[in-house]
Amino acid sequence: MSKIAAPSPRLREQTAAALAPFFMEGPGSDADIAGATATAAQLLEDYDPQTPKELQLAAQIVAFSFAALACLGAAATVRVQDLDVMLDLQDSAIALDTLSEKSTKALEARRRERERAPDRMSAANTQWDNAAFQSAIGRALEKFLYASSKIPAVREMPEKPAVAEKPAKLPILSAEPMTLSVLARRGNGADDRGGRRSAPRTRQ
Repeated sequence: MSKIAAPSPRLREQTAAALAPFFMEGPGSDADIAGATATAAQLLEDYDPQTPKELQLAAQIVAFSFAALACLGAAATVRVQDLDVMLDLQDSAIALDTLSEKSTKALEARRRERERAPDRMSAANTQWDNAAFQSAIGRALEKFLYASSKIPAVREMPEKPAVAEKPAKLPILSAEPMTLSVLARRGNGADDRGGRRSAPRTRQ
């Protein structure tokens, strides 16, 4: 049986460093970067990646998940001030959550294959794919930074006068808690009913 090469310490460090921005607010000091990198490294270790591919997929799960949560949190913050941005952020949260689930299923499949027949695993299922990794992290980070930029902007906006007319209440703003599963279910329901909801306003 051939031995599968485990991720090198250097690769683990580089992967954690790529995830550090998701655990920081702004540029940060060297100490902030070190702390964020250590947090990311611990999260990756929790996935117990045994191959470079498993490490890559674990990192993608973390990036997509944190970006989705950032979009969801920002959507809840801006919903009163800007409905268009809120809907855009919700669309992004759903898309990112879908990508996280896809990476999770891929990681689980690689683990099952490794445990069942490690000697027959192909290079594509064990080796690091840098192009795919960079694309995934770049996409997640773009959405994460976009969501983060909306919260300070909303806080700086003046409060609306008490006599101002309230905007029409949309179905998406009902009392039901706003979670990824709720948004996904409502989005699917709107598609089934031939709803008029527009396409996402930023590219996914």
